[in-house]
Amino acid sequence: DNRVRVFATTSYPWRAICALKITAQDNTRWIGTGWLVAPRTVITAGHCVYMHDHGGWAKNIEVIPGLNDTSRPFGSCVSNNLRSVTGWTGSKNRDFDYGAIILPATCRLGDRTGYFGFGVKTDAYLMASVLNLSGYPGDKGGNQQWFMALKPKSLTTRVIKYDIDTMGGQSGAPVWVKVGDIRTCVGIHTNGHLTGNSATRIVTPVFNNIQL
Repeated sequence: DNRVRVFATTSYPWRAICALKITAQDNTRWIGTGWLVAPRTVITAGHCVYMHDHGGWAKNIEVIPGLNDTSRPFGSCVSNNLRSVTGWTGSKNRDFDYGAIILPATCRLGDRTGYFGFGVKTDAYLMASVLNLSGYPGDKGGNQQWFMALKPKSLTTRVIKYDIDTMGGQSGAPVWVKVGDIRTCVGIHTNGHLTGNSATRIVTPVFNNIQL
């Protein structure tokens, strides 16, 4: 396990990464990770917003940017305004495992934290890049942010696979590349597996949906 704890959660980009406290329709409680792309838009995994085995759309999700144990430096917001795509909600297709949380109009968290850029990158670009991933793993209690970076292992048209160490709770975490001071998200972490952990890749249709 080569994850490193992030203590500076009030600094960018760590403050734009959010712990999610999810209440499913069946009232079970879950954790996840999300990241701000706009003042009121949080991107996450599809299975954090739509849980096929727990009643479908989550009842509500609390979004906590920069959570650091008991410290909530930017407060939190609760939302039930959730989005995903039919490839996930209808087909449970891993290639389409992404979604969004739209925060209430009165809760513009991104104005205070800043937010991530995102982009579509070629196979050659991604394979030559170091991927950064930070989120809120359950094995560390779900209230601490942990980070690791590594080059990808393999790609498909819609999935990026890597050996970055992750645990449950990090679903929805941003996967980004950093060039100079510019950070660009290229994937949404969704899966852990012995053969490699993986992200839903930001391809043009995903990019267009996030922009909406």
